[in-house]
Amino acid sequence: MAVTDDTGIPATVHLTRLTERLKEDGLHARVRVASRRPPELIVVNPDAPALSEIVYTAPQEGTWWYWWSWHEKIGPVAEADVVARKIHHVLTPTGRSR
Repeated sequence: MAVTDDTGIPATVHLTRLTERLKEDGLHARVRVASRRPPELIVVNPDAPALSEIVYTAPQEGTWWYWWSWHEKIGPVAEADVVARKIHHVLTPTGRSR
């Protein structure tokens, strides 16, 4: 299922950009594309594999956002660095430096 933003940029491009940023922070991340489903980003903390999340992109009110799997916005796709910090924070075990 090809999903593109209003400018024609595929969702996979936004997810790949975020993947690269998350890997810089030491998280494992990969884009999964399946037929009949929008692309999604699977993110895992390698130091605590139980801490994982699925992220996707979708528009709301004319802006494309990264979204948590529970349908809450993380941040706009234009702010991949900010979004990566939020994901890293959520996937860091309590008591460890974030």
